[in-house]
Amino acid sequence: MHRLPQVHRPLPGRRVGDGHGVTHDTDVLVIGAGPAGAVAAWEAKRAAPELDVVLLERDAGVGVPVRCAEGVGDAGLREFADPDGAPWVARKITQIVFVAPDDTEVKVAGRAVAWILDRTRFDAFLAERAVALGAELRVSTEAAGMTCEPDGRWQVRLRGVTGEETCRARVVIAADGVEAMVGRWAGLDTRVPARDMESCAQYVLEGCDFDPDAIYLQFGDRIAPGGYAWLFPKGPGVANVGLGLVALKADGRNARQYLDDWIARRYPRGAKTGSTVGGVIVHTTIRQTYTDGVLVAGDAAHMINPLSGGGIVNAMKAGRLAGRVATAAIRAGDTSASRLSAYHAGWMALLGDDHLKYYRLKRALEDLDDQFFNSLARTANAILPEKRTLRRIFTHALVKHPQLIPVAARFFI
Repeated sequence: MHRLPQVHRPLPGRRVGDGHGVTHDTDVLVIGAGPAGAVAAWEAKRAAPELDVVLLERDAGVGVPVRCAEGVGDAGLREFADPDGAPWVARKITQIVFVAPDDTEVKVAGRAVAWILDRTRFDAFLAERAVALGAELRVSTEAAGMTCEPDGRWQVRLRGVTGEETCRARVVIAADGVEAMVGRWAGLDTRVPARDMESCAQYVLEGCDFDPDAIYLQFGDRIAPGGYAWLFPKGPGVANVGLGLVALKADGRNARQYLDDWIARRYPRGAKTGSTVGGVIVHTTIRQTYTDGVLVAGDAAHMINPLSGGGIVNAMKAGRLAGRVATAAIRAGDTSASRLSAYHAGWMALLGDDHLKYYRLKRALEDLDDQFFNSLARTANAILPEKRTLRRIFTHALVKHPQLIPVAARFFI
């Protein structure tokens, strides 16, 4: 797949001098070219080809640097792209292995369940689709602030390699990730409780021994308090190896120190060839993802599965919904909060309400100690391997471990 051009040409729309650079108009301004932003731009142009759509990326290239473990479920991915033989796929995953705190492994039966992406190529692929439909991509360009004008348009100050510019947009779609500055500028509450922000560290590890068709997830207070450690294969002997933890539950060490200790114990011969650190929000969707002329999508709106920390498919689904709602509002000549509230309602019906349940389950599981999970792993391994599905494991667990019943009740009620 060819690389996206690094675009720095002037933005489309009416351009006038304002004494401090150039001011230009557009219909939809998407801030952030990750999965949420790229799909939002693509969907907006697909739904309304006559509208001007601008997609901004503050980094020098789409998809870099990579800030996640790159794993994604099969069914959700196929809603947007076919992974079979795609150049942006690193590995097909056919096995999930849960690892108890005492290192007992539980292999879960099932069909092909996931893919490990090459996020640099995948994100570029998504953005390329938007560009092919006529969206304008700008890299090395960041939003530095914005204000609402009397006519309801948002005036966004941009900073890039050509200097400062101003863009006036009828709808701004904020897909600017965990930092979520655009939502704050629009007056939305995007704060994250400290207990719901996980600190993460990850290495690309080479020369370690594992099943290249399986992902590994290990839990435990001494391993990753409040979170879990993972190994996501990118090929034989090469994997993304990382962990996320809640700092409030840690013993003073940071995520990288916990990760170094875990790797030294489980993969002592592995060679570190790359690293990244960052944060993952394991909160529920923000209470309001919209206001006059603004929609917030993806990580910026906390649209992440709070139980797993997964967010790629969620982000794409949110971007698709945002693109559709934004263009419909512009065509109707009404970009008010009242009109755009359909986006929030649609998201909550799609995944937001489920995330509330997952959050309750996550909080309930925090009350269970390592000894319980070690015992639960032995219970699961008593099930025949070919029948060891997640549903069957959960059913057996409720019978053998009645202390799980209140946890299940908190999940479903």
